[in-house]
Formats: sequence, structure tokens, C-alpha cells
Amino acid sequence: SRVMGHLPGEPDGMSLMEAFVTVARRAGRSVWIPENVEGACCGVPFSSKGYDQAHAVAVNRTIERFWEWSDEGSLPIVIDTSPCTYGLTTSRPYLTSINQARFDRLRILDSVAFVHDELLPGLTVRRRFPSVALHPVCSLVKLNLTGKLEAIARFCCDQVTVPVSAGCCGFAGDRGFLFPELTESATQREAAEVLAGQHDGFYSSSRTCEIGMTRATGQIYRSYLYLLEEATRE
Repeated sequence: SRVMGHLPGEPDGMSLMEAFVTVARRAGRSVWIPENVEGACCGVPFSSKGYDQAHAVAVNRTIERFWEWSDEGSLPIVIDTSPCTYGLTTSRPYLTSINQARFDRLRILDSVAFVHDELLPGLTVRRRFPSVALHPVCSLVKLNLTGKLEAIARFCCDQVTVPVSAGCCGFAGDRGFLFPELTESATQREAAEVLAGQHDGFYSSSRTCEIGMTRATGQIYRSYLYLLEEATRE
């Protein structure tokens, strides 16, 4: 999410990190972003291609950083991209024995879970939106967090739509960059369903999936954190 930035036509305002920190501050919670976060990788770009050794190196390095950043498990680690969350929360088999012991003491959370459980109770909606469409990404479904994403959207909106045909967008890590026809094929039914409705915004929890759905529909898909930031802005 930090590398990819904004899509063409997307409001050129705050970054995703800034939106997250802003929402947390409004809820009375402080968020710390480590200075050496650059290069910390969930390993999914390697595991999805079968590069097992590179994947193991990446996740071990990241868990070591998590251990340091979290003060040896005292602080939760919150990740703003659901595929990265899933990749790291399922990485234990690929860790060294030392890092497995560290992993067991870490609390790694997807931002959807953290926002729903920890931030929503401290937030006040200042502006409600009539209707939004959501795209629950594959990893969010595997994490069993689709309901919490919907609840966050309902907190901000009168009508929340998850298309009946919602499913994998076909972006598959970076495949959508290399073979855009994959996402075009995978999203046909969902895109048609989305475009048949009237929505004020389109939201998800993964930048690459948002790119795929934006291509498919011609509508700008953004992180749900932007929706929450706008709805609670004074």
C-alpha cells in the first residue's frame, strides 16, 4: 500500500497510513509506525510463485522485526493489507524454532479486526453515506473478517452492498499486473452486478485487489479506511 500510492482519478489527499493514524487518533488510540518498516515483507510475493526459500527468509526477517517493534509481544501488530495479514498469520511452519516461539507471543491483527474491535467504540460518525459497495478480498474471507468489514461500512453508511457474485478478483499477488486478462475474466459477473447498482463509493482492504476491481468496473476502489476517515471527519 505504501509503494503503490493513489490510482489515477483517486482523490490525491492523505496516504493510507495517514488515514489509519488519523482514525486511530480520533478514537483516542495512538499508533506507532516504525522508522525501519521499509523492506518488511509478508513473503506472499515469493510463496505465490513457489520460491520457498525466499519466502522463508522474508517471513523470518519480518517476524524478527515484529518481535523488536512490539516490545517482545507487548504491543499488537496491525497490518493494513489483508493478504499480507494472512500471509504472516499463517507463516509459522516456515519459521525457525526461535522465531516460532516469538510468533506464538505476537498478536498480529488485520486492520479490519483492529478497527472494528478497538476503534469503532470510540468514534462518532459526522457524515453518513447513502450507499457503498464492498469487495471482500480472498484473504479477508479466509480470516473470517468479512462480517467485520461490513459492520464498519454499516457504521458509516445507510446501505452496504456485497455483490452476490463477489469472489476472487484474479489479481493473485502481481499476476494482474502481468496478465490483466486474468482479472478481466475473473471479475466479469461481479463488475456487472456492481455497475447495475447506484453507489457512492467502492471499498476493499487490499491495494492490488482494489486496482483489479477499478479496472473491471471503471469505478475507483479504495481502502475502507478512507471511508471511515471521511465519515468521522469533523
